[in-house]
Amino acid sequence: MRTLFFGAVLALAIGIAGPSRAPVNAADKTDKASAPYVHAVVFYLKKDAPKDEVKEIVKDCEELLAKIPSVRSLKVGPPAEKATPKVAVTDYSVGLLVLVDDFDGLTKYLDHPDHLKFVDKHLKHVDKVLVYDFVQANK
Repeated sequence: MRTLFFGAVLALAIGIAGPSRAPVNAADKTDKASAPYVHAVVFYLKKDAPKDEVKEIVKDCEELLAKIPSVRSLKVGPPAEKATPKVAVTDYSVGLLVLVDDFDGLTKYLDHPDHLKFVDKHLKHVDKVLVYDFVQANK
Protein backbone atom coordinates (compact mmCIF):
# COMPACT_ATOMS: atom_id res chain seq x y z
CA MET A 1 0.00 0.00 0.00
CA ARG A 2 2.87 2.39 0.76
CA THR A 3 4.13 1.79 -2.78
CA LEU A 4 0.82 3.05 -4.12
CA PHE A 5 0.99 6.14 -1.93
CA PHE A 6 4.54 6.78 -3.08
CA GLY A 7 3.34 6.40 -6.68
CA ALA A 8 0.71 9.06 -6.06
CA VAL A 9 3.37 11.35 -4.64
CA LEU A 10 5.59 10.81 -7.66
CA ALA A 11 2.67 11.54 -9.97
CA LEU A 12 2.21 14.79 -8.09
CA ALA A 13 5.93 15.46 -8.48
CA ILE A 14 5.75 15.32 -12.27
CA GLY A 15 3.09 17.96 -12.40
CA ILE A 16 -0.40 16.58 -11.97
CA ALA A 17 -1.09 19.23 -9.35
CA GLY A 18 -0.25 22.00 -11.81
CA PRO A 19 2.26 24.81 -11.73
CA SER A 20 3.27 26.65 -8.63
CA ARG A 21 1.60 30.01 -8.27
CA ALA A 22 4.50 31.43 -6.30
CA PRO A 23 6.13 34.34 -8.13
CA VAL A 24 9.18 33.22 -10.10
CA ASN A 25 11.38 35.41 -12.24
CA ALA A 26 13.06 33.99 -15.34
CA ALA A 27 16.55 34.03 -13.82
CA ASP A 28 15.41 31.84 -10.91
CA LYS A 29 13.60 29.13 -12.91
CA THR A 30 16.64 26.89 -13.40
CA ASP A 31 17.65 27.02 -9.75
CA LYS A 32 14.10 26.42 -8.55
CA ALA A 33 13.52 23.49 -10.87
CA SER A 34 16.79 21.82 -9.90
CA ALA A 35 16.32 21.90 -6.12
CA PRO A 36 17.17 18.28 -5.29
CA TYR A 37 15.53 17.79 -1.88
CA VAL A 38 11.86 16.82 -2.17
CA HIS A 39 9.35 17.03 0.69
CA ALA A 40 6.10 15.36 -0.35
CA VAL A 41 3.05 15.44 1.92
CA VAL A 42 -0.30 13.70 1.49
CA PHE A 43 -3.16 14.98 3.66
CA TYR A 44 -6.25 12.98 4.61
CA LEU A 45 -8.92 15.21 6.13
CA LYS A 46 -11.28 14.19 8.91
CA LYS A 47 -14.82 13.35 7.86
CA ASP A 48 -16.15 16.35 9.80
CA ALA A 49 -13.66 18.85 8.32
CA PRO A 50 -15.26 22.03 6.96
CA LYS A 51 -16.41 21.56 3.36
CA ASP A 52 -14.02 24.28 2.13
CA GLU A 53 -10.95 22.95 3.99
CA VAL A 54 -9.29 21.60 0.84
CA LYS A 55 -9.54 25.04 -0.77
CA GLU A 56 -8.22 26.67 2.42
CA ILE A 57 -5.23 24.33 2.58
CA VAL A 58 -4.40 24.98 -1.07
CA LYS A 59 -4.76 28.74 -0.59
CA ASP A 60 -2.57 28.76 2.52
CA CYS A 61 0.08 26.61 0.85
CA GLU A 62 0.26 29.16 -1.96
CA GLU A 63 0.05 32.24 0.26
CA LEU A 64 2.11 31.12 3.27
CA LEU A 65 4.31 28.15 2.48
CA ALA A 66 5.41 29.10 -1.05
CA LYS A 67 6.84 32.37 0.28
CA ILE A 68 9.14 30.75 2.84
CA PRO A 69 12.68 31.68 1.70
CA SER A 70 14.10 28.13 1.54
CA VAL A 71 11.24 26.93 -0.72
CA ARG A 72 12.42 26.76 -4.33
CA SER A 73 9.17 25.39 -5.77
CA LEU A 74 5.81 24.28 -4.43
CA LYS A 75 2.93 22.37 -5.98
CA VAL A 76 -0.35 21.65 -4.23
CA GLY A 77 -3.78 20.34 -5.10
CA PRO A 78 -6.50 17.73 -4.67
CA PRO A 79 -6.30 14.33 -6.39
CA ALA A 80 -6.40 14.49 -10.17
CA GLU A 81 -9.82 13.69 -11.67
CA LYS A 82 -8.09 11.48 -14.24
CA ALA A 83 -5.21 9.46 -12.82
CA THR A 84 -3.03 6.48 -13.67
CA PRO A 85 -5.47 3.59 -14.15
CA LYS A 86 -5.50 0.80 -11.55
CA VAL A 87 -2.56 2.12 -9.50
CA ALA A 88 -3.11 5.78 -8.61
CA VAL A 89 -4.30 6.42 -5.09
CA THR A 90 -7.08 9.01 -5.08
CA ASP A 91 -8.58 8.64 -1.60
CA TYR A 92 -6.56 11.49 -0.10
CA SER A 93 -7.67 15.11 0.24
CA VAL A 94 -4.62 17.23 -0.72
CA GLY A 95 -1.13 16.54 -2.06
CA LEU A 96 1.75 18.93 -1.42
CA LEU A 97 5.18 18.90 -2.99
CA VAL A 98 7.90 21.23 -1.71
CA LEU A 99 11.36 21.48 -3.28
CA VAL A 100 14.28 22.81 -1.25
CA ASP A 101 18.04 22.67 -1.73
CA ASP A 102 18.96 20.33 1.13
CA PHE A 103 18.03 19.10 4.60
CA ASP A 104 19.00 22.46 6.08
CA GLY A 105 16.49 24.11 3.73
CA LEU A 106 13.83 21.64 4.87
CA THR A 107 14.60 22.41 8.52
CA LYS A 108 14.30 26.14 7.85
CA TYR A 109 10.96 25.49 6.10
CA LEU A 110 9.62 23.34 8.95
CA ASP A 111 10.69 25.83 11.64
CA HIS A 112 9.51 28.94 9.77
CA PRO A 113 6.69 30.89 11.49
CA ASP A 114 4.49 30.65 8.36
CA HIS A 115 4.78 26.83 8.35
CA LEU A 116 3.98 26.72 12.07
CA LYS A 117 0.98 29.00 11.44
CA PHE A 118 -0.18 26.66 8.64
CA VAL A 119 0.13 23.59 10.89
CA ASP A 120 -1.67 25.31 13.77
CA LYS A 121 -4.54 26.35 11.50
CA HIS A 122 -5.07 23.08 9.61
CA LEU A 123 -3.83 20.18 11.74
CA LYS A 124 -7.09 20.03 13.71
CA HIS A 125 -8.90 19.04 10.49
CA VAL A 126 -6.37 16.39 9.42
CA ASP A 127 -6.97 12.72 10.11
CA LYS A 128 -3.69 11.42 8.70
CA VAL A 129 -0.57 12.81 7.05
CA LEU A 130 1.95 10.86 4.99
CA VAL A 131 5.34 12.49 4.50
CA TYR A 132 7.98 11.36 2.01
CA ASP A 133 11.35 13.13 1.90
CA PHE A 134 13.74 12.09 -0.83
CA VAL A 135 16.69 13.43 -2.73
CA GLN A 136 16.63 13.55 -6.50
CA ALA A 137 19.17 11.10 -7.89
CA ASN A 138 22.02 12.61 -9.89
CA LYS A 139 21.45 12.63 -13.63
